[in-house]
Formats: sequence, C-alpha cells, structure tokens
Amino acid sequence: MSGLVLECFSAASLLPPPHPGAPTRYQGACVSGASPEVLADILRPECNLAIWHRTLPRRLRTGLRPLLAAAPFSVSAEGELEAALTVLTEALPAPPGFELLQDIAQLALFFAALAETGEAVRLRLEGITGPACHRWHADAVGLRLLCTYCGPGTEFLPLAGGAEAARALDPAALPCPAGRVATGAAALLKGEAYPGNAGFGCLHRSPPAGAGPRARLLLCLDEPGRIPPE
Repeated sequence: MSGLVLECFSAASLLPPPHPGAPTRYQGACVSGASPEVLADILRPECNLAIWHRTLPRRLRTGLRPLLAAAPFSVSAEGELEAALTVLTEALPAPPGFELLQDIAQLALFFAALAETGEAVRLRLEGITGPACHRWHADAVGLRLLCTYCGPGTEFLPLAGGAEAARALDPAALPCPAGRVATGAAALLKGEAYPGNAGFGCLHRSPPAGAGPRARLLLCLDEPGRIPPE
C-alpha cells in the first residue's frame, strides 16, 4: 500500500480488557497514506482514524470561491448517491462546480462501500465562518468521513474513552499533542456506534475559530438513516 503510515501508540496507551478473557485494546491507532486504499484500514479493530492524504486539483480549489463567498450555510441530502447529489446541488446557495461534485461522488462511493450501504449515503456540505464543533467529542455514529476543502482541517486526539473521556478533557491541558487532518485530505473516523467500538470513538473537533470571516468548506458523509432529517 503506497505511502502507508501506521501510528501505533506506546505500551502505556494499552487499555485493560473490560472483562476477563476480552482482548486488550489500543487507544485507537491512526493510519494514513497517499492511496485511497488506506481508508479500508478503518475496518481493523484497532484503527479508529484513517487518513487519505491528497492534493486537490487547482480547478477544484478555484471553483470553491462562489461557495466560500456564500458562507455561512449548511446543506444536507440523503439517499442514493445520484439523487442525493442532485438535491444537494439544488439546495446550495451557489454553484458547486463540476470538479467538486465529482470529488464528492468519489468519496461517497468509497464511504458507501466501506459502510456497506450500497450507494446510499448522507451528504452534508457546510460553509463555516464560526467556531462550529470546537469542543472535543466522539460522534454517536458508525463511520463518518470528513474532508475540509478550504481552511484548517479537523483536529484529533489519540486517546481512548470515547465521549466520556472527551467530556473530561481540559482544552488548556491536553494529555497529549493533537493531530490535524490536512486540508483536502479525506479522514474516515470510527464513532461510538460502530459495532464493538463504544468507548473508543475517535476524539476530534473543528479547529478553534480564528479572527476574521474567512470560511471553511467542510464535507461530512454519514450512513443514511442514522441522523434525523434537518
């Protein structure tokens, strides 16, 4: 697998079994690489974050300007991919551009294959000018894909404990350094609702808001049916 990097944490990060005979768990390894196949590593029990490093084409980045100018907004659509993309496109406050739609479709197909949803998916595209989800948290979902097309990417922590651990964190005194997903990279996160992953959901947050109105453009892909329609 090209460009594969596996971050295995130290022995101190091993978690005791929840009951006698249960396997020891790692604190959610992060796997990253330059090939889309790296996303499949999210299916490994010890992995709760897989990152596909990539550089966005210039035409795609240029085509984001109308959407960034229209921020803030949040648009969602759910269903079979082609139909969901049509609904999303019609609801956006500015034209998304062919290159962006093509990229969203590619990521959605990868996501749907790994989540085993056929070609059904829940899409959310947001132009964010405020702090968004700036608190550390673990999502109450199975799998979730995040891609920041413009602006700083999602931050994450290699810690176990899931949502309960997130609530106990002091943002001013974190127990370990935070990582950040690069702009344009596709990050596949394992949540608390993934089978066997309760208490091990990937801890993450949106980057703290900076000064000025400069927008982030964030794509979020979820399994359909898990989140009530907006």
